Amino acid sequence: MSNNAYNLTRNSSLELFRILLMLMIIAHHYVVNSGLTEVWSTNDETGNSLFLALFGWGGKTGINCFILITGYFMCQKSFSWQKLLKLLFEVQFYATTIYLIFLISGRPFSWGELKDMILYIPLGIGHGFVGSFIVLYLLIPFINRLLYAMSKREFQYLLALLIGVFSIVGTFIPFGFYEYIGWYVTIYFVGAYIRLHGLPMMQSRHRETVFLWTSLLAVNLSVVAIFYLTKMKGSKLEIGTLYYFFSDSNKILALLTSVALFLFFKDMKLPQISWVNKIATATFGVLLIHGNSNTMREWLWGDVLKNVSYIIQPLPHMVLHAIASVVAVYVVCVIIDLLRIKYIEQPLFQWIGRKDFKIRK
Repeated sequence: MSNNAYNLTRNSSLELFRILLMLMIIAHHYVVNSGLTEVWSTNDETGNSLFLALFGWGGKTGINCFILITGYFMCQKSFSWQKLLKLLFEVQFYATTIYLIFLISGRPFSWGELKDMILYIPLGIGHGFVGSFIVLYLLIPFINRLLYAMSKREFQYLLALLIGVFSIVGTFIPFGFYEYIGWYVTIYFVGAYIRLHGLPMMQSRHRETVFLWTSLLAVNLSVVAIFYLTKMKGSKLEIGTLYYFFSDSNKILALLTSVALFLFFKDMKLPQISWVNKIATATFGVLLIHGNSNTMREWLWGDVLKNVSYIIQPLPHMVLHAIASVVAVYVVCVIIDLLRIKYIEQPLFQWIGRKDFKIRK
């Protein structure tokens, strides 16, 4: 997902894609992490609730796309302990720094929050993106050995089995389940399959475009349909019900839309754009900063941006606030992470190299 997660010659089409994906994830967090879902309603006469429902759908789909990118590139790359160390350092740097900033700013000390900071990575394994992604990264050498030991037909059978269990059963069987690491491995396999064998049915720009717009239309129609069905039934608007077909990364529309988006941007063929490539290096940092903890979420979306107060504002005010907030969060976090890379990460790992502590593959 990050500059530290894989090594490649920068592809500006996919770098632009990563920027757009992070904006989608921030928009999702704007809706689901701010308290807005506790006060929205199908009886909202301003139209703000329906706008929010359509604005914040893309979080889980975005996660799939980042792992597709990882699988697409890392299936033909060597595992690097140095990159893993940089990834671990970045994660723990933000966990520790943000915790200390809030503590110094007057947040009451809590043993539970101290534990969460110290064990930020292991506590997230199987419960969140960061910890589970790191486990996926550790599994890559073993996954890749399996990839090259299988025939194309065996690979297809494996994908059919995994998608059937995780996505089809997980979507359409009552009380469907979601398991982070198993699903991340599955999506890695999908990205690797696209790289190694391609998708013959999608080997034209026209088909990729139709697939993309069809999947996006299906997502938005499902939101609108469930929204108005909920209104007709007089039920409370629940995020899990509204986003049912993409509420977790394994749900069928999250899978289809992420593959459609990935194929579309992979084949966009933009020229090298230096500023896009530069900004995209901070993608993972943006996630680590704005989604750091419950404390950060409460402060950012509640104290600073005051999202909940806009639910009763006229729709144009809500739309403007939502878009401006997402862009502002992204820009500020990018600046912070680029400064971290330049003044902390690069000097630190250069010093490690000079001291001959360099970790070899």
